[in-house]
Amino acid sequence: MRFKYIHLYLNPAKTLDINSIASEIAKFFSNCQIDIRLPFLSTNNINDTIAENLAFIRISDIKRPFYDQLERGQSPKIGDIIFERNLVMPNTTSNEKPHFRLYDGFMMQRLFEGMLSEKETFSDHAHIVFEDRLICTFSEDDWRYHARALICGTPSIISTTGIIEAPAKPKEWYLKKLHQFSIYDTYSIEEEQEETWKKELTGKYIIDYRDYRINSVAAGYVLQALFFFLSEGNPFCNDNNCRLFNAHWQEDLMHSQIETNELCKKHILLLHEFNKK
Repeated sequence: MRFKYIHLYLNPAKTLDINSIASEIAKFFSNCQIDIRLPFLSTNNINDTIAENLAFIRISDIKRPFYDQLERGQSPKIGDIIFERNLVMPNTTSNEKPHFRLYDGFMMQRLFEGMLSEKETFSDHAHIVFEDRLICTFSEDDWRYHARALICGTPSIISTTGIIEAPAKPKEWYLKKLHQFSIYDTYSIEEEQEETWKKELTGKYIIDYRDYRINSVAAGYVLQALFFFLSEGNPFCNDNNCRLFNAHWQEDLMHSQIETNELCKKHILLLHEFNKK
């Protein structure tokens, strides 16, 4: 895919510094025209049909594939449709723990693709949608859904919630949780202890809501989404010093996107070939 235009869509909560993300991407794709757009989904453009489709692609059972958990003839509940219509998202500006809803990432991509303007569905347009909803994909390796930060394609979807929740936290985090449960056998203390644990794991507990570093990480996911087209569907790198490294742990994510913050030689050459044409 030889794109000339890169369209960045604000996330509905508008928690990202989309201008800084666009500026960073422009350093790599200097010959492309980048524009910033309003959220792909908002209370202004979600009609009842779209809201119903969003409610329809929610995942209720993480251990069953999407089509296996659909009941024939069953329609989403009216309350779920209203929720989607009003674009109610987890409150990440408060200290309350968000209550997440999971959405099948590929089904969301299919829904969004049908909403694109026909004039911008050609190969010279790359659409990057920042979305607050938590997306997931089903893996046949362990037969369950996993949270994702990125779905590549047309359009590419980057979940701002997935950036925080999808990569695994440091091992120490889970050891502390295991220790807590073995003592108290309850989840009730988790929220009270969470902030303390984060301070104890400074430098390892990588990224959280309201963290300014999320913008650099988000830009890294945009690069991965764009290299999906440059590399014929294989945007990830095995080098953990490259921004295209597919990090499964927050520590690795922070290393590739913040500490090194660069491409490897292989992908620099690939980018150079793209830019000189």
